[in-house]
Amino acid sequence: MTRTGLPILIALLFPISLHAQRTAQEHLSEARSAYGANALETALAHADSALKLDAALAGGHKLRGDIKQRQRNFHGALLDYTKAERQNPDDARLYVSRSAIHISQGHLKEAVADCDRAIKINPNDADAWYNRACADYMGRNNDGAMRSLDRAVKLNGQNAEALFLRGVVRGEQYKEAAGIADLEAALALNPAIPGGWMSLGVLQYESKEFEAAIATFTRVIDAKDEELKVAHYYRADCHYQQGRKGDACFDFRRSAELGDRDAQVIIRSYCNTDAEKIPKKPGKQRRSVIEF
Repeated sequence: MTRTGLPILIALLFPISLHAQRTAQEHLSEARSAYGANALETALAHADSALKLDAALAGGHKLRGDIKQRQRNFHGALLDYTKAERQNPDDARLYVSRSAIHISQGHLKEAVADCDRAIKINPNDADAWYNRACADYMGRNNDGAMRSLDRAVKLNGQNAEALFLRGVVRGEQYKEAAGIADLEAALALNPAIPGGWMSLGVLQYESKEFEAAIATFTRVIDAKDEELKVAHYYRADCHYQQGRKGDACFDFRRSAELGDRDAQVIIRSYCNTDAEKIPKKPGKQRRSVIEF
């Protein structure tokens, strides 16, 4: 190789070398972008690289904890959150994130403590109030949950999950009309809330809004929701309440075929007879599905 060619080769290789050696901050930025796109493996790889280059990188452990939480690696997430807390004990979002893990694991005292710390640091964090409400609801403290939900919705009226939970709590407090309004608002914002349409249908049924409930249960049935068996039962009961035995028994049979024992009893004692009323109607109890 001539002396003239050597500088050209170095010039060609040098920019590639610079491009390959990303800084810790650049890796962290890539991790945030990937996390936002739900590319969790890519996000974790960049977060690992960032912290390998700088173990004290601001925001690094918090972000890696968030990634691990979304991957449902709760133990790993908690380890990262502990490190993040040592670096910045005044990060309200850290306690919000950690409280979500405690809620999902049923550790309600720990969840409440983290929510309260987040609220003390930033009383305008709607997510902190919502998580506090979730912990209270799981602990059967509906009054406390309502106070937190009212605050969460006031701070963020577009929080579908907070509106949904408030609707469920209002329903349990026998405030059916207000509960239905909240559930409808929540589902308008996010029609895919787990158990959302079923919960709305049940509350409409309990409010004796049978035609509205039939439409809602039909939506659940058409979607072949995992609660298909119960949806057929409730739609059947709505038809029964309206005096439509044929329509009612159609749905009772579908529910019975799917394994609902109450429906099977009704088929024998009502649908397969000339009875105009169900001799002894089972009381169907269903708790709204809340996914934390």
